[in-house]
Amino acid sequence: MSKGTILYIGGFELPDKNAAAHRVLNNAKILRDLGYNVVFIDIDRSVKSSSSEQKSKTTQGFDCWSRKYPKSIPEWFSYLYSIKHFKEISSKYNNIKAVICYNYQSYALLKLMNYCRKRDIKVIADCSEWYEDKRIIKRIDTTIRMNYIHKKIDGVICISSYLFKYYNKYTKTVIIPPLVDLQEAKWTENTDRLQLGPDSLHLVYSGTPGKHKDKLNYIIKALSNVNQKYTYSFSVIGITKQQYLDYYPAHSSIIEKLDHCIKFLGRISHEDSLKYVKDADFVVFVREDKRVNNAGFPTKFVESITSGTPVITTKISDLDDYIIEGENGFFVNLNGNITLTLEMILQIDREKINYMKALCKDENPFIYQKHTGKLTDFLGQIGI
Repeated sequence: MSKGTILYIGGFELPDKNAAAHRVLNNAKILRDLGYNVVFIDIDRSVKSSSSEQKSKTTQGFDCWSRKYPKSIPEWFSYLYSIKHFKEISSKYNNIKAVICYNYQSYALLKLMNYCRKRDIKVIADCSEWYEDKRIIKRIDTTIRMNYIHKKIDGVICISSYLFKYYNKYTKTVIIPPLVDLQEAKWTENTDRLQLGPDSLHLVYSGTPGKHKDKLNYIIKALSNVNQKYTYSFSVIGITKQQYLDYYPAHSSIIEKLDHCIKFLGRISHEDSLKYVKDADFVVFVREDKRVNNAGFPTKFVESITSGTPVITTKISDLDDYIIEGENGFFVNLNGNITLTLEMILQIDREKINYMKALCKDENPFIYQKHTGKLTDFLGQIGI
């Protein structure tokens, strides 16, 4: 017997078009296991209109209603300020216990809170980021949501301890990092090793470099200084060679020097990128120690560990709680000598690497069922 309905709304694109989609799906699986009927309201770039007359799709057993991705100014205005679509969808379900709002726009969130409180429906924020945006409207929206609205909400699901510590003194909080479901095909499928040579270590980067996120240029610069006696291959997923050079034109000579060992693959499907991650001896990404990176939690770390691949990265977010150096990964310091650390790692023998890869899979803390107790307690504190 169902305990009631929980609506999950936000800018995620189900089933797998962004990291947010993976997060909310696995959170919803915990809620479903607890006996709740979870219904999604997402955005979809292929939808022509935000009509609520029919379900857009069913995703892994969940009803999902899609809102048209806003493109024009009137559509953006409606997206930021209106909850009409939400009210239309919610009217189709009985016994709604809560609405979980994923990084939801501030003014619409205020209206939604007012609407729900008149109907004794709890409102929960799923907070996974705190961006430093230069766009004035986005910056105002983020400031209001993070500094004011979330403090007044019934509870906050925090992706990191940074956010937990910030909100814990104002409302009910719980830390839920990005999670995985090992029953999904992408984790059960075995992939053949790529033929890279018996002595060649395979490093993989998968993502999109940016001002606030991954500093791929630090990695490539460090690799250019690695002693040439060390053999490795470096697969770069998510960006082409030309795109990299557009970002970092000063690295043209470095890329030419490393052309024999770096392969830029550009954008590929999520499933194909996971094949490279599973094949890798190490996944590598580095980020700066700043709020945007500490408030969030890198999904690629979770995917790497679940793939059985140790990680080379920096101490951001809660990674220090999960990485045991020499066991499931290594830390590098952006202000230190990354090259020396990489040279040490490139000397690790195959037996040790296989041990590290097995450990990642055997002691995976991100399996969604392991977080059921925390979410159960959180819902109880809120009164659901």
